Amino acid sequence: MEPEKIKLPLDWKKLDQMPFKKLLVLRCLRPDRITVAMQQFVRSVLPNGEMFVDMDSKSSFTEILGQAIADAEAANPIFFILSPGADPVKEVEKNAKVRGIESGKTLHIIALGQGQDEIAKRRIEEGNREGHWVFLQNIHLMPRWLIELEKILDNFGGEAGGGNANFRLFLSAEPSKGVPIGILDRSIKLTNEPPSGLKANMKRAWTYF
Repeated sequence: MEPEKIKLPLDWKKLDQMPFKKLLVLRCLRPDRITVAMQQFVRSVLPNGEMFVDMDSKSSFTEILGQAIADAEAANPIFFILSPGADPVKEVEKNAKVRGIESGKTLHIIALGQGQDEIAKRRIEEGNREGHWVFLQNIHLMPRWLIELEKILDNFGGEAGGGNANFRLFLSAEPSKGVPIGILDRSIKLTNEPPSGLKANMKRAWTYF
Protein backbone atom coordinates (compact mmCIF):
# COMPACT_ATOMS: atom_id res chain seq x y z
CA MET A 1 0.00 0.00 0.00
CA GLU A 2 1.32 3.45 -0.99
CA PRO A 3 -1.12 5.98 0.51
CA GLU A 4 0.92 8.94 -0.76
CA LYS A 5 0.00 7.93 -4.35
CA ILE A 6 -3.71 7.29 -3.77
CA LYS A 7 -6.27 9.97 -4.58
CA LEU A 8 -8.06 11.31 -1.54
CA PRO A 9 -11.82 10.65 -1.24
CA LEU A 10 -14.82 13.02 -1.18
CA ASP A 11 -14.09 16.68 -0.37
CA TRP A 12 -10.42 15.87 0.18
CA LYS A 13 -9.94 15.41 -3.59
CA LYS A 14 -9.08 19.05 -4.03
CA LEU A 15 -5.87 18.47 -2.04
CA ASP A 16 -4.51 16.47 -4.96
CA GLN A 17 -3.97 19.88 -6.57
CA MET A 18 -2.27 21.17 -3.41
CA PRO A 19 0.73 18.84 -2.90
CA PHE A 20 2.05 20.47 0.25
CA LYS A 21 -1.33 20.45 2.02
CA LYS A 22 -1.80 16.83 1.03
CA LEU A 23 1.58 16.17 2.58
CA LEU A 24 0.36 17.67 5.87
CA VAL A 25 -2.69 15.40 5.87
CA LEU A 26 -0.52 12.38 5.21
CA ARG A 27 1.76 13.42 8.07
CA CYS A 28 -1.20 13.30 10.44
CA LEU A 29 -2.73 10.05 9.18
CA ARG A 30 0.33 8.02 8.12
CA PRO A 31 3.52 9.41 9.68
CA ASP A 32 5.31 6.17 8.75
CA ARG A 33 5.04 7.15 5.06
CA ILE A 34 6.17 10.76 5.36
CA THR A 35 9.76 10.11 4.24
CA VAL A 36 8.63 8.45 1.01
CA ALA A 37 5.99 11.14 0.50
CA MET A 38 8.58 13.89 0.95
CA GLN A 39 10.78 12.31 -1.71
CA GLN A 40 7.83 12.16 -4.09
CA PHE A 41 6.99 15.80 -3.28
CA VAL A 42 10.54 16.95 -4.04
CA ARG A 43 10.64 15.02 -7.33
CA SER A 44 7.31 16.37 -8.58
CA VAL A 45 7.25 19.95 -7.27
CA LEU A 46 10.82 21.30 -7.25
CA PRO A 47 12.60 22.09 -10.52
CA ASN A 48 14.92 19.17 -11.28
CA GLY A 49 13.77 17.70 -7.98
CA GLU A 50 15.01 14.21 -8.85
CA MET A 51 18.58 15.53 -8.67
CA PHE A 52 18.13 16.21 -4.95
CA VAL A 53 16.52 12.85 -4.18
CA ASP A 54 18.14 10.41 -6.58
CA MET A 55 21.62 11.83 -7.11
CA ASP A 56 23.32 8.85 -5.38
CA SER A 57 20.74 6.22 -6.32
CA LYS A 58 23.03 4.57 -8.88
CA SER A 59 25.96 4.36 -6.46
CA SER A 60 26.37 1.86 -3.63
CA PHE A 61 26.93 3.17 -0.12
CA THR A 62 30.46 1.76 -0.30
CA GLU A 63 31.16 3.95 -3.36
CA ILE A 64 29.62 7.03 -1.72
CA LEU A 65 31.72 6.46 1.41
CA GLY A 66 34.82 6.02 -0.73
CA GLN A 67 34.26 9.43 -2.29
CA ALA A 68 33.68 10.97 1.15
CA ILE A 69 36.98 9.47 2.37
CA ALA A 70 38.77 11.00 -0.62
CA ASP A 71 37.20 14.41 0.06
CA ALA A 72 37.83 14.42 3.83
CA GLU A 73 40.79 15.92 5.68
CA ALA A 74 42.18 15.39 9.18
CA ALA A 75 39.95 18.07 10.69
CA ASN A 76 36.85 16.88 8.79
CA PRO A 77 35.46 13.67 10.30
CA ILE A 78 33.08 11.43 8.40
CA PHE A 79 29.98 11.37 10.57
CA PHE A 80 27.52 8.48 10.29
CA ILE A 81 24.01 9.31 11.50
CA LEU A 82 22.82 5.91 12.66
CA SER A 83 19.55 4.37 11.55
CA PRO A 84 18.15 1.04 12.80
CA GLY A 85 19.67 -1.95 11.05
CA ALA A 86 22.49 -0.06 9.29
CA ASP A 87 26.12 -0.98 10.04
CA PRO A 88 28.68 1.62 8.91
CA VAL A 89 31.56 -0.34 10.49
CA LYS A 90 31.37 -2.97 7.73
CA GLU A 91 31.43 -0.25 5.07
CA VAL A 92 34.48 1.44 6.62
CA GLU A 93 36.26 -1.91 6.82
CA LYS A 94 35.54 -2.55 3.12
CA ASN A 95 37.04 0.79 2.12
CA ALA A 96 39.97 0.29 4.49
CA LYS A 97 40.84 -3.09 2.97
CA VAL A 98 40.92 -1.62 -0.54
CA ARG A 99 43.38 1.04 0.66
CA GLY A 100 45.62 -1.35 2.59
CA ILE A 101 44.39 -0.18 6.00
CA GLU A 102 44.33 -3.15 8.38
CA SER A 103 41.82 -3.44 11.21
CA GLY A 104 43.54 -3.55 14.60
CA LYS A 105 46.78 -2.11 13.24
CA THR A 106 46.07 0.98 11.17
CA LEU A 107 42.28 0.98 11.62
CA HIS A 108 41.17 1.41 15.23
CA ILE A 109 37.48 0.96 16.09
CA ILE A 110 36.49 2.20 19.54
CA ALA A 111 33.02 1.94 21.07
CA LEU A 112 32.76 4.95 23.35
CA GLY A 113 31.74 4.39 26.93
CA GLN A 114 33.14 4.71 30.41
CA GLY A 115 36.94 4.83 30.39
CA GLN A 116 37.25 4.90 26.60
CA ASP A 117 37.80 8.65 26.27
CA GLU A 118 41.53 8.54 27.01
CA ILE A 119 42.02 5.59 24.67
CA ALA A 120 40.14 7.46 21.95
CA LYS A 121 42.25 10.58 22.46
CA ARG A 122 45.50 8.60 22.20
CA ARG A 123 44.35 6.81 19.07
CA ILE A 124 43.31 10.07 17.40
CA GLU A 125 46.63 11.75 18.18
CA GLU A 126 48.53 8.66 17.04
CA GLY A 127 46.38 8.39 13.92
CA ASN A 128 46.94 12.00 12.98
CA ARG A 129 50.68 11.48 13.38
CA GLU A 130 50.99 8.07 11.68
CA GLY A 131 48.20 8.24 9.09
CA HIS A 132 45.89 5.69 10.72
CA TRP A 133 42.11 5.55 10.58
CA VAL A 134 40.09 5.88 13.79
CA PHE A 135 36.40 5.07 14.15
CA LEU A 136 34.62 6.29 17.30
CA GLN A 137 31.25 4.56 17.66
CA ASN A 138 28.22 5.96 19.50
CA ILE A 139 29.76 9.30 20.43
CA HIS A 140 26.37 10.50 21.69
CA LEU A 141 26.98 8.37 24.79
CA MET A 142 29.75 10.73 25.97
CA PRO A 143 28.47 14.27 25.29
CA ARG A 144 30.79 15.95 27.81
CA TRP A 145 33.92 14.51 26.23
CA LEU A 146 32.84 15.71 22.80
CA ILE A 147 33.77 19.26 23.84
CA GLU A 148 37.36 18.06 24.16
CA LEU A 149 37.10 16.23 20.84
CA GLU A 150 36.01 19.47 19.21
CA LYS A 151 39.12 21.22 20.59
CA ILE A 152 41.34 18.43 19.24
CA LEU A 153 39.83 18.87 15.79
CA ASP A 154 40.29 22.64 16.04
CA ASN A 155 44.01 22.03 16.59
CA PHE A 156 44.17 19.73 13.58
CA GLY A 157 42.59 22.42 11.45
CA GLY A 158 44.91 25.21 12.58
CA GLU A 159 48.12 26.33 10.95
CA ALA A 160 50.12 24.26 13.45
CA GLY A 161 47.89 21.22 12.95
CA GLY A 162 50.16 19.42 10.51
CA GLY A 163 49.61 15.70 10.71
CA ASN A 164 49.54 12.90 8.19
CA ALA A 165 47.38 13.42 5.11
CA ASN A 166 46.21 9.78 5.26
CA PHE A 167 44.57 10.18 8.68
CA ARG A 168 40.80 9.78 8.71
CA LEU A 169 38.41 10.07 11.64
CA PHE A 170 35.02 8.37 11.52
CA LEU A 171 32.25 9.09 14.00
CA SER A 172 28.85 7.48 14.51
CA ALA A 173 25.92 8.58 16.64
CA GLU A 174 22.19 8.38 16.92
CA PRO A 175 20.42 11.72 16.36
CA SER A 176 21.22 13.65 19.54
CA LYS A 177 21.32 17.20 20.85
CA GLY A 178 24.46 16.28 22.80
CA VAL A 179 26.74 16.41 19.76
CA PRO A 180 28.36 19.89 19.56
CA ILE A 181 27.32 21.91 16.54
CA GLY A 182 31.00 22.56 15.81
CA ILE A 183 31.60 18.86 15.19
CA LEU A 184 28.50 18.58 13.01
CA ASP A 185 29.42 21.64 10.95
CA ARG A 186 32.90 20.43 10.09
CA SER A 187 31.90 16.81 9.39
CA ILE A 188 30.92 15.07 6.18
CA LYS A 189 27.57 13.60 7.23
CA LEU A 190 26.29 10.30 5.85
CA THR A 191 23.36 8.06 6.62
CA ASN A 192 22.71 4.59 5.30
CA GLU A 193 19.12 3.37 5.44
CA PRO A 194 18.83 -0.43 5.54
CA PRO A 195 16.93 -1.98 2.62
CA SER A 196 13.24 -2.57 3.20
CA GLY A 197 11.51 -5.94 2.96
CA LEU A 198 12.49 -9.45 3.99
CA LYS A 199 14.14 -10.33 0.67
CA ALA A 200 16.28 -7.18 0.65
CA ASN A 201 17.35 -7.68 4.26
CA MET A 202 18.29 -11.32 3.62
CA LYS A 203 20.38 -10.26 0.64
CA ARG A 204 22.05 -7.56 2.76
CA ALA A 205 22.83 -10.06 5.51
CA TRP A 206 24.49 -12.54 3.11
CA THR A 207 26.79 -9.88 1.65
CA TYR A 208 28.68 -9.81 4.96
CA PHE A 209 29.54 -13.53 4.93
